[in-house]
Amino acid sequence: MVVLPRITPAQAEEIALRWYGVSGTAQRLAAEHDDTFRLVTGAGCSRLLKISAASRVSPASAAADLVSFPTAVLLHLAVTAPELPVQRVTAALDGAPEVLIPAGEGSARVARMTSWLDGEPLGRGAVGPALRRDIGAALARLNIALRGLRHPGARRTHWWDLQNFWRLRALLDELPDSGLLPEVARAFAAERPGPADGLRAALEECLDRFDAVVRPALAGTETQVIHADFHGDNLLADGGQITGILDFGDALDGPVAMDVGVAACYQLGAGPGLLAPALDVVAAYHAADPLSAADLALAAEFIVARTAARIIVSQYNAMREPANRGYLLQRTPQAIEHLAALRLLTPEEINRSLQAACGMSTGM
Repeated sequence: MVVLPRITPAQAEEIALRWYGVSGTAQRLAAEHDDTFRLVTGAGCSRLLKISAASRVSPASAAADLVSFPTAVLLHLAVTAPELPVQRVTAALDGAPEVLIPAGEGSARVARMTSWLDGEPLGRGAVGPALRRDIGAALARLNIALRGLRHPGARRTHWWDLQNFWRLRALLDELPDSGLLPEVARAFAAERPGPADGLRAALEECLDRFDAVVRPALAGTETQVIHADFHGDNLLADGGQITGILDFGDALDGPVAMDVGVAACYQLGAGPGLLAPALDVVAAYHAADPLSAADLALAAEFIVARTAARIIVSQYNAMREPANRGYLLQRTPQAIEHLAALRLLTPEEINRSLQAACGMSTGM
């Protein structure tokens, strides 16, 4: 595979002018893989320009499938839910929704320009009950709008795809034999005293539970395109309302319960009130897009699985990128605190709490 060099701000400005007729100053934004820029025009207007390695489907595919998957998601939402606060695609000078730019040696890049959404990420401020409820309602509206979208790119996976949580066992196995990263292991020991390597054992138990219970249950579960990363860094808010839904880079075909579990996982509280904030999210989702008992059972499992995934993936990435470990592990202690607290509950207890929040009978 050809590794393409990073696009510079000057090159981004050239792409914007040549292909979109937009003149402005490009400011690089932090991104894991793509070259992402905020383009500020002379009039003070902003656009988002994202440039990524091309991953196109076969020319024999339907014309609607010839755009990349994230672009297809945004185009679909523009039609099915124009009221949703997501970025809108800016057409290139030739009217195309994205541009294929040759990069030499048979490689190419895809450039996509969208509108810019102002606001502060949700993860940087306090989240009260009203905003938690709006998180659930916004996710429900998004999933309803995404139903019916079909694209070859949706059939993808990555480390955060909890349908394949079992794949993280290989990452866990690669972590140091002497135990997990020292600062992470110490944080877990403080939350749940026990053997020195108790965190590894806890994570292995999560993986074992997934293999025994969740994988079989997923076999007959319906799927659709979901966001798969609905947390504070990808949401903008104003007061008690979500004003922006960002970053469809992890979107894929998966069960709605996974999306709900991920969103709820990032709203867990502390101490005896661990589940209470997350229940606001789940109940609001259910009110707008009703969940079945089976959905809630899976959502309960996904809350735990995503918490464990946050610990495993962050440590794996920190091991591979030691120079960036401070950034990569900055939120791992919180995930460890939540995993330790979740392990004091049984999956059945978590499920019953979700059902009660959604007004379902818990007597079964």
